[in-house]
Amino acid sequence: MCKLASHLQKEFIRRTLPGWTCRSESRLLPLELEKYLGYKPRADVLLERDDGSKRLWIEFEISRADPVANHAKFATAHLFHPQSANDIFVSMVSSHVDLGRRNLAANTVLLMRCVGMNAFQTVLLPQFSPEQIRQLNQLPREALEQETLCVEREIQRATSISEAVTTTPDKRIYFASDIPDVVLNLQRWNREVVTTRGRELWGKRTVTYFVFDPKTKLFAPSKFCAYIPVESANLILQIKSNGLMRPEMNLDLYMTLDQTDKRFDGQRARLHLTQSLAMIAEKKSENSVLANLFDEWLEQRSESISIHPNGAVFLSPPEWFGKPTRAKKMFTN
Repeated sequence: MCKLASHLQKEFIRRTLPGWTCRSESRLLPLELEKYLGYKPRADVLLERDDGSKRLWIEFEISRADPVANHAKFATAHLFHPQSANDIFVSMVSSHVDLGRRNLAANTVLLMRCVGMNAFQTVLLPQFSPEQIRQLNQLPREALEQETLCVEREIQRATSISEAVTTTPDKRIYFASDIPDVVLNLQRWNREVVTTRGRELWGKRTVTYFVFDPKTKLFAPSKFCAYIPVESANLILQIKSNGLMRPEMNLDLYMTLDQTDKRFDGQRARLHLTQSLAMIAEKKSENSVLANLFDEWLEQRSESISIHPNGAVFLSPPEWFGKPTRAKKMFTN
């Protein structure tokens, strides 16, 4: 096991939340079944509520060449020894994992849900670039223990993204667990709001906080981007007219939740994006490049968006999401 993963195991145990217990290298399968299969699915850490109502089987993916291997181990273990409704698989993937491999793993999470598992993928230490993660992972154990990593925030992220914010008769609504989920919601909003149905549903709204996607140069209201619906009946992928779909927010669902459920909240959305996913908040006046891009975008969306009198605020992904960044000398938060 890499040094950083081993360090995180110890810190998760040391900093366990009140009402929870934590242990490392927890076995999913009985020993005899492990011997029969020839592989050993085990969680880096298992977080369990003291009352047994929830168990988080957490895997740290620091820099693996193929992180989806752990997803496959957990999914196939479920076929032999099904996990209960209280069991949740959480893969925490650092920025050092190759983009294609992390996306393959994220999409494998959807397949895990199709066989009846509760499964999520989120980011690990999102404030650190790939090079910084690599440097942390190469530090001597004694030096690594001196780094001020905010492990409490990592624990909080794992628990918050796996806890439904609210429910509908056929869906559970969660916080977006990773930045690609946020970006896919952003793209969905931009596609839907220009349709006849979308214009009718959305109307024209006053917005302060906007998520920015550095790849498409698009913006969208942060509240729309921060939540993900998951089908309650998740044994099979839902088939739409245009094929199999990832879970994404849509305007019909957004309007229903916005009008009926106070837990579907814009401030909570913003705090999740900035605190849990380490998105960077900047006022329009603080970033002239984004300001110009925003003005160009807003010209195309002026029928749908009014800017709050306090001015627009942009929420951008960590710099590594758009491109790797040079490592800084200090690792402290």
